[in-house]
Amino acid sequence: MTQQEIPLYGGNTSTVVRIGDTVRRNTGPWTPAVHALLHHLDLVGFTGAPKAFGIDEQGREVLSFTEGECGEYPLKEHWVTDEALVTVATMLRMFHDAQYGFRPQPGAVWRSFGPPPPDTEIVCHHDAAPHNVIWRPDGTLSLIDFDLASPGARIYDVAYAAWTWVPLFSDRDSVTLGWRRPDRPRRLRLFADAYGLIPRDRHRLVRTIRKRIVDHVEGIQRMAGAGDPAFVRIVHKGHLRRPLRDLQLIDHERPMLEYALR
Repeated sequence: MTQQEIPLYGGNTSTVVRIGDTVRRNTGPWTPAVHALLHHLDLVGFTGAPKAFGIDEQGREVLSFTEGECGEYPLKEHWVTDEALVTVATMLRMFHDAQYGFRPQPGAVWRSFGPPPPDTEIVCHHDAAPHNVIWRPDGTLSLIDFDLASPGARIYDVAYAAWTWVPLFSDRDSVTLGWRRPDRPRRLRLFADAYGLIPRDRHRLVRTIRKRIVDHVEGIQRMAGAGDPAFVRIVHKGHLRRPLRDLQLIDHERPMLEYALR
């Protein structure tokens, strides 16, 4: 008997369905590299990512289904607490640390916005925002959607997560998405403390967040310009307007944010 396919909504870059206890997603040249990473994470006991089971007869990747609640905007109250912020930062650190010993195959293809930076240390998730996190029934969190994963620096991943979880959005955008006028400097420090950022990285975190936002905007524009349908949709939906407002916010509040990280 064929199991029913249940569409899963929310993503911008892939088509996803659930079949039983598995998820099926469209693949790309990056899929083998992502699966190698997921196999390593499973092998070392990291539970904050899906398991990869290969490719089905329709050419879709097969992943384990993660039970729980995905971050949907506006976020529910328990997603925007200090406790949730600390849990996310701690999970991100565990994800990075779990990669010890992982070496991508020579010539591995990743779906990246550009060449890996010279300070590459790990494979970054690159999109660890609430919409790619599952709040599981036992209270733990799990990352999903590793399509944009590629080699990079730890602080680059920290910067994106801090941007989208503190969040470093305008008050208006924060309220619209579920936060209630967050104390941005205090929450940024809380995130850095929970991750365990070393002094050198704390000193450069704010400017790295700014660079990460610029790279985010330019990368999406470049992918859309190359005709990638997923990124064309992102541009057409107007999703780049808010990041441009975020850059203005960071430029205005940079002294306060940097002071909080000292």
